[in-house]
Amino acid sequence: MTDSLIERVARAFWGDEYDGSEYQLRGARAAIEAMREPTEEMMLAGERANEPLDSPAYTTWRAMIDAALGDKP
Repeated sequence: MTDSLIERVARAFWGDEYDGSEYQLRGARAAIEAMREPTEEMMLAGERANEPLDSPAYTTWRAMIDAALGDKP
């Protein structure tokens, strides 16, 4: 089984001190939540990369972050 994005972020942040504690996972979740709203630069880059797609970069980005957090859109 693969780690969730929340676990991957926690492992990256805590390194060798990662123990999977609720505290560490909550911190990782908060970091991902902070990325939920893309910056203007991210939006422009995403739109350039997704020009042939029907879904705007904003919607795609939020859906991906929601999936990482296990939230239902």
